[in-house]
Amino acid sequence: MISLASAITKKLLAYFFMNQEEERYLNELARILDVDVKNLDVKIKELEKEGLFKSRFGGRQKYYSLSKNYPLFKEYRKIVVGTFGFENVLKTVLQKVKGIEEVYIFGSYASNKMDESSDVDLLVIGKHKTVDLQKELLSVQRQFSRELNIVDMTKAEFEERKQKKDPFIGDIFSKSIIRIL
Repeated sequence: MISLASAITKKLLAYFFMNQEEERYLNELARILDVDVKNLDVKIKELEKEGLFKSRFGGRQKYYSLSKNYPLFKEYRKIVVGTFGFENVLKTVLQKVKGIEEVYIFGSYASNKMDESSDVDLLVIGKHKTVDLQKELLSVQRQFSRELNIVDMTKAEFEERKQKKDPFIGDIFSKSIIRIL
């Protein structure tokens, strides 16, 4: 059984469940996750022994990736995404920005059609400072190696565009969305 108590395990699983096709070598992964390489080595070897991760050698590097054949893969994905995955990290970070009223994820992430090159589209509504928002979201981009495409507007602008039946706003809300705040 995999223990989800370790902060390194949480970061590792959150990263790989967001980037399921990724292969990373240890030092690269330690840099991305901002964790100690020796502790990461211990954790990833535990997860490989359990069967959730697999590895291969490429040149002199050992590359790690998720093993989608792991019997409990879908269950662990649900747990990770629901408790400490991308959406929860995003919510925690966005709560630090004063003035944000609503945040929605739309596009390929919301419709569960992401691939390895997809960005994550966010609609952010409120009276916040754009600089503060971008500063906070930078850490999320780094942690998950995903570009965030931000559509930023005030509540008044959003309401006006909604009332005028703006095609862009209509398109966002006619498809799958995930409300974060």
